[in-house]
Amino acid sequence: MNRSAADDDLRSIAGRNLVSSETRQHTPWWGPIAGSIGFLTVIPVPHVAPSPTLTERSLALFPLIGALIGALLGGLALGLDHILPAGPVAALLIAGGALLTGGLHVDGLMDTADGIFGGRSPEQRLMIMRDSRVGAFGVIAGGVALLGQFACLSELTGHARFIALVVAATMSRWAMLMALAIFPAARTSGVGATFHAAATRTAGIVGTLFVILLALISGRLGVIALAAGTVAVLGCGRLLTRQIGGLTGDSYGAIAVVTETAVLFVAVALAIP
Repeated sequence: MNRSAADDDLRSIAGRNLVSSETRQHTPWWGPIAGSIGFLTVIPVPHVAPSPTLTERSLALFPLIGALIGALLGGLALGLDHILPAGPVAALLIAGGALLTGGLHVDGLMDTADGIFGGRSPEQRLMIMRDSRVGAFGVIAGGVALLGQFACLSELTGHARFIALVVAATMSRWAMLMALAIFPAARTSGVGATFHAAATRTAGIVGTLFVILLALISGRLGVIALAAGTVAVLGCGRLLTRQIGGLTGDSYGAIAVVTETAVLFVAVALAIP
């Protein structure tokens, strides 16, 4: 996997219309939507003049865009159900998700695992996370996460799988927003630090309200998934803060993958008769 430096893992946001210290022109109403889609997916979006306000509003929409990503994958799965059994459908869903997001979050998980388990000090861990080469711990972490997601998706079908994908994708992007808002940045500069500064209380509240609404609509799965996402954010955030002094771009991706995988396991557990 082609992996960039730790903070650059957030996808060179300057080129994706999210980060800037200056406002060049009035931001259109659809600007935050385009900014959020442009960061979380590889879908081409219209150019919008970047500004701190655009970044803040784009972060607030992370859960909504996550729900749309889950719905796209869920719709794809419903179509594939007519021609393929559950196992191959699960494999294509994972591949489709990686293509749609550019593998951004799994990349962050792999970098984080390499740094946390391969370094002896915060400085050394951060240095390892900047290394573009993948290590053994990264391969193991990425492989386990993808294997877990495949196993879960192989056990889910139809409407239950659609709901699970929407809830999992939503909670994972909400987890990124919460991690940005709650925990300090490990570096004083870079995209991770910029996103941390833009993750205001207002952005967190807006994103959380959407997630609570989704949890109420989706019933027991949504409520338990919200609890699981909260545990993942707080647990991973505190662990990483102790290990490297805060969070980086890679850390946010790692938290997203952990949350998404945990929610899929919850969905499978609830589906057992």
